[in-house]
Amino acid sequence: MSIQSTERTSPACLPDGTQFGIWKDRTDYVRAYYVDQQHHEAADENPGSEDAPFLTIQRAAEVVAPGEKVLIKTGIYREWIRPRRGGTGMDAMISFEAAPGARAIIRGSRVLEGRWELSRWPARISVDSWMTRLPEEFFAGDHPFALVNTTEEDFEIMRWARAVRGKVPHTLRRAMVFQNGRRLTQLSSYEDMHRVPGSFWVDAEEKRLHVNPFGRCHPDTQQFEVTERQYLFKPMLNGLGFLRIRGLTFDHAGNGFVRSGNGAVNTWGGHHWIIEDNTVRQINAVGVEIGAWTNEHVDRGPVEELEERTGDHIVRRNHVHDCGTGGIQGTVVARSLLAGNHIHDCGWQEAEPYWETAGIKILYTNSALVQGNHIHHCYAAPGIWIDFINRNTRVCRNLVHHISSYHGAIFFEASNAPNLIDNNIVHQVNGSGIYQHDCDLLLIAHNLVFDCSTAGIRMLKNKDRDRVGLGKNNRVINNIVAECAVPVDYFDSENTSDHNIFAGLDESFDLEAWRARGLDRSSRVADIEISVDPADRSMAWSARTDEDLRVPRHELLSSDFFGRPHPEGKEVSPGPFTEGWTPITRRLLVLPGECSRIPSGPGATE
Repeated sequence: MSIQSTERTSPACLPDGTQFGIWKDRTDYVRAYYVDQQHHEAADENPGSEDAPFLTIQRAAEVVAPGEKVLIKTGIYREWIRPRRGGTGMDAMISFEAAPGARAIIRGSRVLEGRWELSRWPARISVDSWMTRLPEEFFAGDHPFALVNTTEEDFEIMRWARAVRGKVPHTLRRAMVFQNGRRLTQLSSYEDMHRVPGSFWVDAEEKRLHVNPFGRCHPDTQQFEVTERQYLFKPMLNGLGFLRIRGLTFDHAGNGFVRSGNGAVNTWGGHHWIIEDNTVRQINAVGVEIGAWTNEHVDRGPVEELEERTGDHIVRRNHVHDCGTGGIQGTVVARSLLAGNHIHDCGWQEAEPYWETAGIKILYTNSALVQGNHIHHCYAAPGIWIDFINRNTRVCRNLVHHISSYHGAIFFEASNAPNLIDNNIVHQVNGSGIYQHDCDLLLIAHNLVFDCSTAGIRMLKNKDRDRVGLGKNNRVINNIVAECAVPVDYFDSENTSDHNIFAGLDESFDLEAWRARGLDRSSRVADIEISVDPADRSMAWSARTDEDLRVPRHELLSSDFFGRPHPEGKEVSPGPFTEGWTPITRRLLVLPGECSRIPSGPGATE
């Protein structure tokens, strides 16, 4: 017997007890413009009808008006979409979407054409690497080949990242190179390239690209694509609202590492966007950005004013993968829902020490809900990072696993207002399962955390600088922590930790000494067996005890990981399942259209 549910992404209530205020696109679209590059008579001079479609999406973006949509037919559109206007309300939105049954790809690269010769620099000639001259325009303006990942201007904004100034990967170009759709690794020196098949090096002085192809084959037998733009969907005008992007694929954007304003798909300080059912992949830095801040040189006004005119975004059911620093990001995110997204293989730039990497990383949140996402195989990046002065924000019902990060799988930082982490399943983490520092009034409840290399749940105070919170008045209740180096690790004992279940305790953790600090006096140790089958994404668990372990119900938490209501009564089961640890197989991944991890090797495009 197995249990599964589709309620994981139904909006939950917020920490203040109010229901998340989701809104809907109520537009009765009165007109559709068609874009079809494969139509033999497609032209931007056409009226944009299905029989006489536009050639480019940008032409449609220039004419579409509130209450109208753009339908994009199958093809690879190598362009940056810059909407000229937004909608005027829920009943007069503007939508950009794939035509029914179409596979529309918006791509930030172009096919490289040129003469290849054996690589040399300055005099050395290789026997298996090749070079070609790049166009002059590649090294001018904001072209990915012209800019390094993090400029000196970027470091002036990101003072916390200055320790990595002048170091790889920040000194590398924003360029990306693909061989038959497979991403090559950029190296910092010519000499290393010969030892790394599937790599490239940019000689900016001579304006040459050097490659060591996968399979050591002749480049004339392969298709090489190189990035020529940083953004794929981003308005030129700040603050557009009521836009929808649905069913499109975005890839090959050569964007940079600055914290704000760099997402390949970017709301650009807008409001009321719906970004749903898209694929965003093979991005140099951040895939999707939804924050109010776009340029931190000028956007450092009062956060409260920005929250009033931005936010209210819905980002759901997107497949985001192979992004160099992060999947979904935003600075100042108000009243927004991130639900049912499948995010994986992010963080390949190995840039964690500049502290802006994660599967999902949002800052200055207010009444935000991060729910029902599946995040896995992120390296040098947390799965979810909620960072700085967050209020009334909830992280719940997410499945987060195979994370390798200094900060852990779910990271909450520097906040002193009520926030909530509940009913998540976290496992196979190189780091801590749930980690917070400098937070007060954070509730961590009904999570299942297992197989972590350090602590299952960890709370610290940053002693090097004054932060918003003190690491006090937090509550850690009704969780199950198993097979971690230590189950819990707290900086300060002025927190409530109780009614948790610990399993697979390491000898270094002394539960009685922990209780002497006033923590976990009613928590218990159980012998739990947990197994995960990655093939069908299912989990089974059981306890070698006949005792019906129950914990006090929290008034705010009325449902479990699947969104199923807890039965009536003053007590509930610990952990994320309302029925406790019955010997039932639970199929954890029920996101619509969710696909397996890409099996074709590092950097492959599906």
